[in-house]
Amino acid sequence: MGMLLAPKAQAVQCVTYARDSSGIGLKGDAWTWWVSAAGQYERGQKPRAGSVIVFKKHGSMRHGHVAVVSEIVNSRKVLVDHANWAPQRGHGRGEVTTRVMMVDVSPHNDWTQVRVWHEAADEMGQRVYPTYGFIYAKAGAKPKTEEIRQANAPAAEPELDFAVENAAAALPGMGPLLTPLAAGNLLPAEPGFAQ
Repeated sequence: MGMLLAPKAQAVQCVTYARDSSGIGLKGDAWTWWVSAAGQYERGQKPRAGSVIVFKKHGSMRHGHVAVVSEIVNSRKVLVDHANWAPQRGHGRGEVTTRVMMVDVSPHNDWTQVRVWHEAADEMGQRVYPTYGFIYAKAGAKPKTEEIRQANAPAAEPELDFAVENAAAALPGMGPLLTPLAAGNLLPAEPGFAQ
C-alpha cells in the first residue's frame, strides 16, 4: 500500500519530515506537538489534507509520532506520508514512506485511536495507536517540500513537430519519413547561419 522513497544519506526523523512537508513550524518530540500547537495552530479531530496527526507516546513509541495527511479516502480512512515508521533497527528506519493507509478505529469517529498499514505483512496493522488529533497548517503556509519539489521539477521539454517528407525520390523503396522541424526553433537566429 505505502511507497518507500529512496533512503537519504542521513536518517529522517518523523518531526523533521512533518515540519518540512506540512509547513507547521513546531519542534520537539512528536507527542509534544499537540500542546505546542495550542494558540499557534488550529487543532481538531477531523483530518484535512496537509494536516498533521499527532500520536501519543505509547509503549515503545517513547517520543510519539507525527504523520502528514496526504489524502482523505473517507470519514474513517486516510493516506499519510511519514518518516521513521519502523521497528527499532528494522527495515524502513529513518526512511520516508508515502501514501500509507491509516484507519480510525475510535468508538466515536474522533481519530483518537488508529491502525496503520503494515507494509511487511501487506495488511492493516493489528496494533491500535492512541492519538491526540490533527494540527492544521495556517492558510497560505508553503511547505518546504513544495519548494524543493518545484526547484527539482524537470524543465518543460519542447514539443517536436514532425513533417512528412517524401523520401521515395531520395531512397528508392522507402516510404515517407518523419523529420523533426522544431529543432530549428530552439536555436537563436543569427545572421550568416543556416536555419
